[in-house]
Amino acid sequence: MKDRKVLQSFVMVSQLGISMMVPIFLCGLIGYWLNRQFHQELLFVLLLVVGIGAAFRNLYILTKSFYAKDMQKEHEKAEYMEELKNYHKTHPEEDFSDVMEGKKKRYPDPKGPARS
Repeated sequence: MKDRKVLQSFVMVSQLGISMMVPIFLCGLIGYWLNRQFHQELLFVLLLVVGIGAAFRNLYILTKSFYAKDMQKEHEKAEYMEELKNYHKTHPEEDFSDVMEGKKKRYPDPKGPARS
């Protein structure tokens, strides 16, 4: 499972690099060609700026989709903690302070002494 996450991250970094370089170089080449055809130096700069904008748009879209699962898990954990707080408000007789502060686990650790 951990190896898959590393491989997925490596693929994501490679994809980000490619998706950023292609629009910049493509727009730069088109701008250079148009500059040579019409002798307007502004075309190269204008198309290079468009390429950089497209590259950052690609970066935003790819990272947003890549981290959507992680954001969903984080949101679920926050909802769970909020439910625990609300439960504690309605049931003040139970002590959740050790669990909420991380000092104690809610359920016993399965790695106890070996059974004979």
